[in-house]
Amino acid sequence: MVTLGISEDQFDSGAALSDGTRLLFASNEERYTRRKNEGGFPHRSLQALLEYTGIDAGDIERIVIPGFNTPPLPVRMFPGIHRTNFDARRRDPESPTARFMDFVRYHTPITHAREHDWVSLACRPMLRPVTRRKLPGVLRNRPLEFLEHHHVHAAGAWVLSGIDEALCVTADGMGDGLSSTVSRCTPGGGVERIAAMRWSDSFGLMFEMLTEAMGFVSHRDEGKLTGLAASGDPRAVKLPSMFHVQEGQLCYHGQYGASGIRWARRELVEKYRREDIAAWAQEQLESNMLALVEYWLARTGLRSLVLAGGIFGNVKLNQRLHELDAVERLFVVPNMGDGGLSASACCAAGAVARAPITDVFLGEGYDTAACEAALKAAKLDYIRCDDPESTAAQMLAEGNMVARFRGRMEWGPRALGARSILAPASDPVIVERLNQALARSDFMPFAPALLDEDADDYLEGLTAARHAAEFMTVCFRCKQRMRDEFPAVVHVDGTARAQLVRADRNPGLHRVLSEYKARTGQTAVLNTSFNIHEEPIVRTPEHAVRAFQTARLDCLLLEDFLVKRPA
Repeated sequence: MVTLGISEDQFDSGAALSDGTRLLFASNEERYTRRKNEGGFPHRSLQALLEYTGIDAGDIERIVIPGFNTPPLPVRMFPGIHRTNFDARRRDPESPTARFMDFVRYHTPITHAREHDWVSLACRPMLRPVTRRKLPGVLRNRPLEFLEHHHVHAAGAWVLSGIDEALCVTADGMGDGLSSTVSRCTPGGGVERIAAMRWSDSFGLMFEMLTEAMGFVSHRDEGKLTGLAASGDPRAVKLPSMFHVQEGQLCYHGQYGASGIRWARRELVEKYRREDIAAWAQEQLESNMLALVEYWLARTGLRSLVLAGGIFGNVKLNQRLHELDAVERLFVVPNMGDGGLSASACCAAGAVARAPITDVFLGEGYDTAACEAALKAAKLDYIRCDDPESTAAQMLAEGNMVARFRGRMEWGPRALGARSILAPASDPVIVERLNQALARSDFMPFAPALLDEDADDYLEGLTAARHAAEFMTVCFRCKQRMRDEFPAVVHVDGTARAQLVRADRNPGLHRVLSEYKARTGQTAVLNTSFNIHEEPIVRTPEHAVRAFQTARLDCLLLEDFLVKRPA
C-alpha cells in the first residue's frame, strides 16, 4: 500500500513516502525554507516528494498524519500563528507576542490536551477538512488517518530497528499531551504502551528553558548544552535535582516556560559557569533516564532498547544507555526528533516492513547537468573527475577540507557522507580552521567517520550499539589509539560520536575512507555537516556552491566535479 506521511509539527515538519515495504523518500521543510527546524504544513517538502519520486497522486492509497493535538487545531487553521510563534521565540523572547504565546502554551489546555481529552475530541471533527484544504488538489480525496504523536515515535523506532522484541522509550518536549512513553514491542502485540508521563514532566521542556536562559535558541541549540557539559562539574551547582523517578514514572518539580527562564537566569546563569550548569542538567538527564529505563527493563525482562524523540538526540545519554549491563542492543531512530514523524507515521500505519534500516539517503539527488549548471552560474573553475571517491581521498591525504555533495541527501540531522565536510582527523589544527570557516562554536566536538571493520581497534563497547552508530546517534569511549591518532575528533571527555561506515550500506563513503587509508594508513576522517553554522544541511547544488564559497573551504566535490579554492 503506497502511503504518504505528512508531519505538520510545530518544529521540523516534513513528508515521507513508502510503498508498503520500504521508505522511498523522506525530507524536512527546513531544507527548503533554509530555516533550521522549520515547522508548519510541509508544502515544499511534499511538492519535492511528488516531483522527485514521480509518484502519481492516484497511486497514493492513504495519507497518515501524526498528532491529534500537536499542533493544536487553531495553528492548523491559521498558519500565521505558527510563523508568528516561530519568529517571536527567536527574535525577542520577551516581546508581548512571545509572552502571549508562552501563556497559551503552558497555561491553557489547548496545546497539551491528550488524545482522549475533551479538547482533542472536540477538535477531532475539524482535523480532516482543515488538513484537506492544504493538500494539493490531486490528494484531497485520499483517505486521511491521524495517529497519536508518541505512538508514531515508538512505532518508527521499533520498525526501523528490525528487532523482534524490544522496550521502546520515547521522550521529547511534549506531543499530544505527553512528554514520554514506555512501550513493549513484540510481533504478536505490536506497540503496547505500558507507561506515559504528563506533558509537564518533560526533560525537553527543561532543556528548552535552560537553552534560552543561557542565551541560545531553543529547538535548535539544545545540543550546545551537551557539548558544554563535558567541560563542567555538576557538583558545582548547589541546587537539588529537578527530577526524580518514582515507580517507573518521571516526575518534574521545577518551572518551565517564561517563568522558568527567568528563574534559571537568576538562580543559575548569574551564579554559576555555563559549563557547570550544562553538566548539572546533563547529570540529571542521565541519572533519571537510566533509572527509568532500568526499572522497565527489569519489569518486562526485555533486553533490547529502541529510542525516539528529541531527547535522544543527546548522544551522551545514548552512550550511558547502551553501556547498561541490561541492554544487549540499542537503536535510535536516525531522525530521532519530530523531524522523523512523517516517516515514522508510515511505519505506524504498517506501510514499512520491520527490518533494520540500512541507509537514510532518502532525499533528493541531482544529476551532473544540474551540478555543472550551478558551477557555471557561480563562475567557478572546475574539472570533471573520472573517480570522485579516489579524488576525495587524495584531497584529504593532502590535508584539505573537502566538501562532498554526492548522491541522495540524508534524512535527519546527521550528515553521513552525502552532504558532508570531510577533513583529516589526525590534525588537531583542523578543528580551529573549521570552526572559523563555519562560524561554529569552539566548544562543540567534531565527529569521526571510520571504517566499520577497523572500529573495534579504536572504540570501546561497540556491540550493543553498532547498528545505531551507522547513523552517528551514539557516543563511545575512545581507546588510547583513537586519542593518539585522531585527536581532532575526540571530545574533552575522551568520547567520540562515531559514524561506522560499512561497504554494503554506504559504499561511496566507504571507498573514500578505504582509498584514504591506502594513502595514509589512517582509517578515520572528521565528518561534519555541509552547511554554514545555524543553517540546515545543504540540499541543492546551488546551496553547496554558496556554502563552499562562504566558508572558503579548500575543495568542493559536487558529484563528478572538483572545485579548488582560488589561491
